[in-house]
Amino acid sequence: MKKFRYLSAGLMMTSALILGTGFSFSGVNAMAASLPNSPYTVASGDTLYSIAKLATFPINDLLKVNHFTLQTTIYPGEKVALPFVYKVQSGDALWYLAHQYQTTIGSIKALNGLKNDVIYPGMQLLIARGSKLITGQFQHTVYASANTSSSTGNQNTSKTTSNSAVSAQPSSTVISAVATAYDSSVASNGPYGAVDYFGDPLKFGDIAVDPNVIPLGSKVFISGYSDSALPKGGFYATAVDTGGAIKGDRIDIYLPSTTAAIDFGIEHVKVTVFKN
Repeated sequence: MKKFRYLSAGLMMTSALILGTGFSFSGVNAMAASLPNSPYTVASGDTLYSIAKLATFPINDLLKVNHFTLQTTIYPGEKVALPFVYKVQSGDALWYLAHQYQTTIGSIKALNGLKNDVIYPGMQLLIARGSKLITGQFQHTVYASANTSSSTGNQNTSKTTSNSAVSAQPSSTVISAVATAYDSSVASNGPYGAVDYFGDPLKFGDIAVDPNVIPLGSKVFISGYSDSALPKGGFYATAVDTGGAIKGDRIDIYLPSTTAAIDFGIEHVKVTVFKN
């Protein structure tokens, strides 16, 4: 068995410093220790461009690791992965990098077009930091506060919070839809592989839609299903794919395994489509 390096965060930082503080690839800073924590929680007023600037990475890298487009709308409370370019060192293994940056082996391979687990010193890998911690569901606590009241506390404060929530909530349309699920297999995706309509790797939180009903790029909230493997109460998703059988009020939910997709079966769900 090959002996792989398994370093602590501190020792890894030391290794990076040996290469020189602030070293870069293609003009982007590759020092993970100097970047904000990932996943990043979207705050009021944030934009994709402001987050990319905060992460000191090109906007295209931020879009790629989150499966976003420039038309994607983000909301306060949503968590997004931050990009990081890593230069492979002797002894590195994908499982180590996935653990170190809280992502998955599959994500690293998909982002970099790797066909197997072989990596070599000097290779530059785009990594979605924190993506493993993003389940596809985020809570808009500021929106929820508009529908709740408290019998304690300052009444004026509660009223201000409620009014703020109402004004912040995006307009939306609710659709009653039939939902099925698909996975990364050839049977689900044909010869094109596990990529969406835009050619980006599929991940949980992606759905296939009829663009005439739900525009591509739309952010949606899916609820009403009974599948216990999905987040309780519903989850947020993005319409990034299409399918020959997905017509009308139909959606297809991407799930990471064939078993999960088969077990999902057919469900009647409520899809809240947020308008950009």
